[in-house]
Amino acid sequence: MATRARTLNPLRDWQVDRASIRTIGRDLQRPECILAERDGTLWSADARGGVMRIRPDGTQKLIAQRADERFAQASEAEKYILRGTLPNGLAFADNGDILIANFGTNAIERMSRDGKSQTLYSEIDGQPLGKTNFILRDSKHRLWITVTTRLEPWTRSVTERTNDGYVALIDDRGIRIVAD
Repeated sequence: MATRARTLNPLRDWQVDRASIRTIGRDLQRPECILAERDGTLWSADARGGVMRIRPDGTQKLIAQRADERFAQASEAEKYILRGTLPNGLAFADNGDILIANFGTNAIERMSRDGKSQTLYSEIDGQPLGKTNFILRDSKHRLWITVTTRLEPWTRSVTERTNDGYVALIDDRGIRIVAD
């Protein structure tokens, strides 16, 4: 049994080759989540309201959503904490679009690779979603999302120790809370 377990673990005896590590991205703003494609292209959430595409050769392009008008009027701190679009968690949709758990808009969104966005979900059980934090698409094409809090402003949840976060599932039956 012990021999079989050893052969099933591909990481056994694996080590990082420090010489092969290099910096690839630059000037990223709040790269909260990152996706990788087979060709080496990386996609990183970016606080400027979209995702940063980083090609294997290091070239970068910000692909931004249309920012909420309030975002332009906000102070620097407000831009990142309280208002506007703030992509957080990312996942690939079946067609290659980017699914976004948007902490700023309190929504689950789909963004095409040219920046066209649409809101997929902003409510659950007739209530606002809250601060969407992460999104995952599983092998059955279901979407799993985490929500940090429903409090507005969300910073209250830090000092009030509110336990109102949850995990939701989106599948052919719709969206529903599965853990809270």
